[in-house]
Amino acid sequence: MLTLGTAGHIDHGKSSLVKALTAIDPDRLPEEKRRGMTIDLGFAWLQVSSGEMVGIVDVPGHEHFVRNVIPGLGGIDAALLVIAADDGWMPQTEEHVQILDLLGIRHSVVALTKVDLIDDPDWLELVERDIGERLAKTSLRNAPIIRVSSIDGSGIQQLKEAIDQLALKIVPRKDIGKPRLPIDRVFVIKGSGLVVTGTLLNGRLSSGADVIISPSGLAARIRSIESYKQQVDRAQPGSRVALNLVSIKRDDLKRGDIVLAYRARTSRIVDAEVRMIPQLAIPLKTNSELVVFLETRELLGRITLFGTKVLRSKETAMAQIRFEQDVATYIGEHFIMRRQSPAGTIGGGIILDPLAAKHKLRDRDKVIAFLGRRRGLELEELILSELEKNRYVKGNGLLVESFYSSVEIAEQVELLKSQKGLIGAGSYIVDLGYWRQQTEEFLDILRREHSASPLRKGLSQAVLQSYLDLPKEAFSQLVAALVCAGKIVREEDTIALSSHKPKLSPEQEAMVSEIIELFDKSHSSPPTMKEIASQIPSSEEMVRFMCQQNILVELPEGVLLERKHYQSVKSEIIRFLKEKGQISIQDVHSLFGFSRKYTIPLLGHLDREGITRREGDVRVLGKKQTHG
Repeated sequence: MLTLGTAGHIDHGKSSLVKALTAIDPDRLPEEKRRGMTIDLGFAWLQVSSGEMVGIVDVPGHEHFVRNVIPGLGGIDAALLVIAADDGWMPQTEEHVQILDLLGIRHSVVALTKVDLIDDPDWLELVERDIGERLAKTSLRNAPIIRVSSIDGSGIQQLKEAIDQLALKIVPRKDIGKPRLPIDRVFVIKGSGLVVTGTLLNGRLSSGADVIISPSGLAARIRSIESYKQQVDRAQPGSRVALNLVSIKRDDLKRGDIVLAYRARTSRIVDAEVRMIPQLAIPLKTNSELVVFLETRELLGRITLFGTKVLRSKETAMAQIRFEQDVATYIGEHFIMRRQSPAGTIGGGIILDPLAAKHKLRDRDKVIAFLGRRRGLELEELILSELEKNRYVKGNGLLVESFYSSVEIAEQVELLKSQKGLIGAGSYIVDLGYWRQQTEEFLDILRREHSASPLRKGLSQAVLQSYLDLPKEAFSQLVAALVCAGKIVREEDTIALSSHKPKLSPEQEAMVSEIIELFDKSHSSPPTMKEIASQIPSSEEMVRFMCQQNILVELPEGVLLERKHYQSVKSEIIRFLKEKGQISIQDVHSLFGFSRKYTIPLLGHLDREGITRREGDVRVLGKKQTHG
């Protein structure tokens, strides 16, 4: 599917030429017919020899209606530049060509109209030579020039053939699975309801599909689709489309809104590369207010230039534009900039970061370098720079605001993983430099912890994660990678460096012996944590260490048992249960001399270990023993 846009000065015969080509009058408004002048966008189409439909967007030629011109040219594939043979190149010819050049339109054909009024062949050759010289400095260079007359029909067939050749030359728009329809008209048809029209980009839309209107975020549903006056179940990218929408009101829609098949992220700040037109009379100063045209949207914005305070004719710079409302744009989208006073097109640009933030002055050089990496719009650099900016991204959220498909992005990500250019961490993709920095920070935290608390076994995963800026899924992957590399050890929820071996000083070893002596004095009434602390000052840390090293076993309610004693008690209880079938609190007291103070925490601990299971007032063997 191909969409062609007319361009040219007022009264050069654009609408008449469209009618001669298609038999469709693009002037649809009563005022346009009364005044004999195009005021707003008009639409027509023709079928080329391949059978492909070519949509035509007819734009106004008067300078007062340039704000209606740009929305019409925003979604076209090629231009039909209309220049009257009697007038030649005129001011609006110049401005329209500037706009096409800034939008990156590279395919065109020139229709030299009103040749029936010219008898001098030398004049026609002079006009054609002038057109060629002027276009040579633009993206429309080498466009064929066809002499035509809408009055006598001469050259119309040759123009159709030239359009035919254009259709063969232009690569069809890609279906990247991100359909967007910038709205250029909104109206209501009696009996059908609300209709919006536009040129469909980046994907297909189907009848019955749910859609989102950006930037409002309102939901709607497509009742039916029409393309070139034909009902279709599915509209193709590049085609002119009319959508009959339901579940939304007329007042909720306007030109400039976008129909999307997904909920796009919006922003009021974008970073871009901007370029000034060659004929710029008044230089552009930083912090100037502008009118910016993005697709069919017209927006007020304020520009901040990076690396310079002023831009003159033909100059380029990286810049930030801050809008007064949210916009859903994408990397690589072209836009046009105009001044309000004196009114005129001054330049354009390409979006390089659609979700930008305000930058600090000290970061300007870094921002310029970041945007410079993106100028070529190459997928690898876009992925790497996006990760450099955000550090980590959910895989399915990477470069959604770009003209690459999810399949293309996923394939490039896998290639970069294989080249060690980035890290895959579960469903996340992490910048390689950031991953290394977070890894080193992780290890540094453990080093500091081991140095400050040499007797502690390590830190819990939750505490470690709180120190790092990684999502839980990526953090778990980092832990697993370090365990696999042998740099850390993980025991249940505790993590330590592999090299960490708690070492006691002579004073601490003496305290351990002193604590053990307390347990040796009475097996039936061993000291609790509180009792040890009261008898041996500053022993709390040492008791924790002894529990971590399995010298002591901590039971509920602060009760402690020496590990060897605990193992002996546990074995005896298991033997008793296998012989008797059940054990009571009184039985435990008879076997070991424990009071309820010790017996209840002991049996509770054995329950949690699966050694015993409570049934009423007694315990029986737990699942761990019955299945063992």
